[in-house]
Amino acid sequence: MKRKAIRCVIFDLDGTLFDAPYDWTKIKQTLGVPEGEGILSFVEKLPDKTKEKKMHMLKAIEEEATRKGKLKDGVQELLKELKIRGVKRVLLTNNLLRNVRYIARKYGIDFDMVITREMGMTKPGNAAIFYILKEFNLNESEVIFVGDSIYDIEPANLSKISMIIVGEMKLKGNFMCVKDIAHLSKLLLNDGD
Repeated sequence: MKRKAIRCVIFDLDGTLFDAPYDWTKIKQTLGVPEGEGILSFVEKLPDKTKEKKMHMLKAIEEEATRKGKLKDGVQELLKELKIRGVKRVLLTNNLLRNVRYIARKYGIDFDMVITREMGMTKPGNAAIFYILKEFNLNESEVIFVGDSIYDIEPANLSKISMIIVGEMKLKGNFMCVKDIAHLSKLLLNDGD
């Protein structure tokens, strides 16, 4: 990973930059999501009335978790330094724009682009990554995706962009792992000194 080549960092939100108290097992049970299926893909296939009810339930769960959550230490400083260096900062999340705006206002953070599920380019698909590359006139080697789950790894792999996993998750694949945001910052901001 050549530092000078990086022109854009795509960040996942929940679990990567922001800790929210999601109990995904309980949420899937509440919504009736079968084992091994993603919440959004399951709800999307439901009949309209049922889909509307389940989406309303999911939105309420997400909003409550957002209000109880906390930005990870070092995120504000990392985003600010990337901005100073002219590196595009993109947020790609399956969360809602309303929750992203709440977090951004509360913690005084911003991004050059925000892509939420309302735009119809949800992870683990890679449509959002191709959109980002096109909008900023980038090639795959100039972009790094930073996330914490298989839903982040899959679009990065499909798009052939570098991936960094933040946290202690036991995931397999071709990516770098860092313990926390402090270690991520050292990696992204290292000028080779």
